[in-house]
Amino acid sequence: MESLRYMKELAHESRLRIVALLRDHELCVCELEDILGIRQVNISKHLNRLKQAGIVDSRREKQRMFYFLSEAFQKEESLLRHIAELTLQEPLLQADRERFLRHEETKDTRIYVCNVFKKENLT
Repeated sequence: MESLRYMKELAHESRLRIVALLRDHELCVCELEDILGIRQVNISKHLNRLKQAGIVDSRREKQRMFYFLSEAFQKEESLLRHIAELTLQEPLLQADRERFLRHEETKDTRIYVCNVFKKENLT
Protein backbone atom coordinates (compact mmCIF):
# COMPACT_ATOMS: atom_id res chain seq x y z
CA MET A 1 0.00 0.00 0.00
CA GLU A 2 3.02 2.30 0.11
CA SER A 3 2.68 2.88 -3.64
CA LEU A 4 -0.84 4.23 -3.16
CA ARG A 5 0.34 6.64 -0.47
CA TYR A 6 3.19 7.76 -2.72
CA MET A 7 0.85 8.32 -5.64
CA LYS A 8 -1.52 10.36 -3.48
CA GLU A 9 1.29 12.75 -2.53
CA LEU A 10 2.62 12.91 -6.09
CA ALA A 11 -0.82 13.88 -7.40
CA HIS A 12 -0.04 17.48 -6.40
CA GLU A 13 1.81 19.29 -9.19
CA SER A 14 4.33 21.03 -6.95
CA ARG A 15 5.26 17.84 -5.13
CA LEU A 16 5.66 16.00 -8.43
CA ARG A 17 7.94 18.80 -9.67
CA ILE A 18 10.07 18.54 -6.52
CA VAL A 19 10.38 14.76 -6.73
CA ALA A 20 11.22 14.93 -10.44
CA LEU A 21 14.17 17.21 -9.59
CA LEU A 22 15.27 15.08 -6.64
CA ARG A 23 15.27 11.93 -8.77
CA ASP A 24 18.99 12.28 -9.52
CA HIS A 25 20.19 15.09 -7.25
CA GLU A 26 19.89 16.30 -3.70
CA LEU A 27 18.91 19.94 -3.37
CA CYS A 28 18.30 22.44 -0.59
CA VAL A 29 15.11 24.46 -0.20
CA CYS A 30 16.67 27.64 -1.56
CA GLU A 31 17.85 25.80 -4.69
CA LEU A 32 14.36 24.38 -5.21
CA GLU A 33 12.91 27.87 -4.75
CA ASP A 34 15.28 29.26 -7.34
CA ILE A 35 14.66 26.49 -9.87
CA LEU A 36 10.90 26.10 -9.45
CA GLY A 37 9.94 29.71 -8.78
CA ILE A 38 7.86 28.64 -5.77
CA ARG A 39 8.11 30.49 -2.46
CA GLN A 40 10.27 28.90 0.23
CA VAL A 41 7.39 28.54 2.68
CA ASN A 42 5.37 26.54 0.13
CA ILE A 43 8.32 24.34 -0.81
CA SER A 44 8.93 23.61 2.87
CA LYS A 45 5.30 22.56 3.34
CA HIS A 46 5.47 20.24 0.32
CA LEU A 47 8.79 18.77 1.47
CA ASN A 48 7.28 18.12 4.88
CA ARG A 49 4.38 16.21 3.28
CA LEU A 50 6.82 14.25 1.09
CA LYS A 51 8.96 13.44 4.11
CA GLN A 52 5.96 12.29 6.16
CA ALA A 53 4.94 10.02 3.26
CA GLY A 54 8.43 8.50 3.19
CA ILE A 55 9.25 9.85 -0.28
CA VAL A 56 12.08 12.19 0.67
CA ASP A 57 14.68 12.28 3.39
CA SER A 58 17.05 15.04 4.45
CA ARG A 59 20.48 15.77 5.83
CA ARG A 60 21.81 18.89 7.48
CA GLU A 61 24.97 20.63 6.36
CA LYS A 62 25.74 23.59 8.61
CA GLN A 63 22.64 25.80 8.39
CA ARG A 64 21.17 24.24 5.26
CA MET A 65 19.00 21.18 4.90
CA PHE A 66 19.45 19.05 1.79
CA TYR A 67 16.65 16.85 0.49
CA PHE A 68 16.89 13.64 -1.53
CA LEU A 69 14.69 10.65 -2.37
CA SER A 70 14.41 8.14 0.47
CA GLU A 71 15.82 4.63 0.12
CA ALA A 72 12.31 3.18 0.37
CA PHE A 73 11.02 5.39 -2.45
CA GLN A 74 14.03 4.61 -4.63
CA LYS A 75 12.89 0.97 -4.59
CA GLU A 76 9.67 2.00 -6.36
CA GLU A 77 11.18 1.45 -9.80
CA SER A 78 7.92 1.66 -11.75
CA LEU A 79 7.01 5.01 -10.16
CA LEU A 80 10.49 6.37 -10.79
CA ARG A 81 10.35 5.23 -14.42
CA HIS A 82 6.99 6.92 -14.82
CA ILE A 83 8.33 10.16 -13.32
CA ALA A 84 11.31 9.99 -15.70
CA GLU A 85 8.93 9.56 -18.65
CA LEU A 86 6.79 12.47 -17.46
CA THR A 87 9.91 14.63 -17.22
CA LEU A 88 10.49 14.02 -20.93
CA GLN A 89 6.84 14.55 -21.93
CA GLU A 90 5.42 17.33 -19.76
CA PRO A 91 6.44 20.89 -20.72
CA LEU A 92 6.46 22.11 -17.10
CA LEU A 93 8.75 19.29 -15.96
CA GLN A 94 10.95 19.81 -19.02
CA ALA A 95 11.28 23.52 -18.16
CA ASP A 96 12.14 22.64 -14.55
CA ARG A 97 14.85 20.28 -15.80
CA GLU A 98 16.29 22.99 -18.09
CA ARG A 99 16.36 25.51 -15.22
CA PHE A 100 18.04 22.90 -13.04
CA LEU A 101 20.75 22.33 -15.68
CA ARG A 102 21.36 26.09 -15.97
CA HIS A 103 21.47 26.29 -12.18
CA GLU A 104 24.10 23.51 -12.04
CA GLU A 105 26.23 25.24 -14.70
CA THR A 106 26.42 28.45 -12.69
CA LYS A 107 26.76 26.90 -9.24
CA ASP A 108 30.12 27.32 -7.56
CA THR A 109 30.96 23.84 -6.31
CA ARG A 110 33.26 25.10 -3.55
CA ILE A 111 30.53 27.11 -1.83
CA TYR A 112 26.95 27.64 -2.82
CA VAL A 113 25.20 30.86 -1.93
CA CYS A 114 21.66 30.62 -3.15
CA ASN A 115 20.33 33.34 -5.42
CA VAL A 116 17.58 34.06 -2.91
CA PHE A 117 20.24 34.96 -0.32
CA LYS A 118 22.14 37.01 -2.93
CA LYS A 119 18.99 38.93 -3.89
CA GLU A 120 18.15 39.69 -0.25
CA ASN A 121 21.62 41.06 0.41
CA LEU A 122 21.73 43.17 -2.73
CA THR A 123 18.64 45.17 -1.83
